Amino acid sequence: MKNHLKDIIEWDIRNWSISLNYWLKESTLDLVNSTALEIGSRNGGLSLWLANQGCKVTCSDVTGPSDKARHLHQKHGIHHLVEYKDIDATNIPYENEAFDIVVFKSVLGGIGYNNNKEAQCKAINEIYRVLKPGGELFFAENLVASPLHVMLRKYFTNWGSTWRYPTINEIEEFLNPFSYRNYFSTGFLAALGRNERQRNILGLIDNLCVNKIAPERWKYIAVGLAKK
Repeated sequence: MKNHLKDIIEWDIRNWSISLNYWLKESTLDLVNSTALEIGSRNGGLSLWLANQGCKVTCSDVTGPSDKARHLHQKHGIHHLVEYKDIDATNIPYENEAFDIVVFKSVLGGIGYNNNKEAQCKAINEIYRVLKPGGELFFAENLVASPLHVMLRKYFTNWGSTWRYPTINEIEEFLNPFSYRNYFSTGFLAALGRNERQRNILGLIDNLCVNKIAPERWKYIAVGLAKK
């Protein structure tokens, strides 16, 4: 199971994988044979997870999913449930009401490159448009988090000063078109780990105590579900 989660989540598995159980618990859909779209898939982890639930999945990224995504799906024997597309989240090339589910993980920051909040809003509106009535958005997104996170991203990540990380309040703003939305923030220390072993230990501390005491706006992951 640990290796399975690694294929799906890849980074800070302990904190980000919280989203999977949350989506299953909160969703009112029968995922078997549901149609799903993964936005910004890169290596196809969430497409793997959805296909394992019985969904028929469109795995997409702006320049197409990586070869690793195709190999991953073949490795797990679910490639027959997945198709691959080049899709810009701000201009999704499907008619209205095409999917039961849209899912993304850590994509809004890149869409908002160079402080483009308008593009982030447009992406969410496009997701809303292509969802069927009663369809659901599953999301897990990097937040701007604490001043410490902001400083460390600036100096230690290549994209830290150009991505537009949303605040937890902006998540509410983006989701305004949806009839129902529920979300929470999680994770603090694990983002500071330099390798997955460190992140796993720090994530354990997050879940044992830090998530209970840190302000919501200081945590670095927003997990949620919104219904059209």
